[in-house]
Amino acid sequence: MKSIIFGSGYGIYVYLPAIYKFSKIIYLNKKYQYNFNKRKNIRKLNDKIIWYNQTHKIISKIDHIFIAKRPKDQLKIINKLEFNKLKIKRLFLEKPISNNPLNSLKLIKYLESKKINFNVGFLFKFTDWYNIFKKNNKVGGKYKILWKIKINKKNKSWKYNTKDGGGLLRFYGIHLLRFLFENKFINIKKKIIKKNLFSIISKDNKNNFIEIVASFSNKNKFLVKNNNCIMYESLNPFLNKIKKYDDPRIGFVSKYIKDALKGNKTNYKYEKDFILFWKKIEKNDKKKI
Repeated sequence: MKSIIFGSGYGIYVYLPAIYKFSKIIYLNKKYQYNFNKRKNIRKLNDKIIWYNQTHKIISKIDHIFIAKRPKDQLKIINKLEFNKLKIKRLFLEKPISNNPLNSLKLIKYLESKKINFNVGFLFKFTDWYNIFKKNNKVGGKYKILWKIKINKKNKSWKYNTKDGGGLLRFYGIHLLRFLFENKFINIKKKIIKKNLFSIISKDNKNNFIEIVASFSNKNKFLVKNNNCIMYESLNPFLNKIKKYDDPRIGFVSKYIKDALKGNKTNYKYEKDFILFWKKIEKNDKKKI
């Protein structure tokens, strides 16, 4: 791969080490050098880095694009790319792909019109607890997922701002919505959607029920139950480490990229259907209690 990363935080600390072994060359903007040099484990990856100043001068050399920016910045970057003049094999996006369901649908339709294959960084299916769930998901199960997220009330990050694509549901809970969608828990029975808490009870086509509860809290906790028996317990869904990586997220992203590079074409209908499911969850209808 001849890769480019947009994003100086998660892009440098997680995506860079995750894509290193898959890439021949990695292009990084010179303005990322400060963050690059702050960490010893990142500095040692320098042999594949080409530093640049102006994107338009090197973008034609790229075949894989990785964007790890805020939803609105992600959209700006995509809009500036002249895909008709590029030879992009795959585009990697972060979730949510835009700040709300409507703009997300527009983005998918745009990428479909350009025939761009893309993937979104939903990482749950690469975790230990997800695999435990899949092995135990049988007919008639009653599952519960509890996720408490410690919040820093002094932090003014966009990640807590719903309009920017942040907030409990859009930034954190979107992982859980993808989990429900992937496992066909799309028959929503009850839901509570609030700023600091949301709860969804849903059913699949095998008569399994699941309740997910996520909240901002003063402590971290992640719990998965089946018929009141604990299947998995941790401080957060990404805590289990993959050997040889200091930051567990690097291992998950590496697995996600390896899976994406198998070359499967993007199922645009599937991605649009997921966004419609997200929209349905947020909709203020009679099922909101």
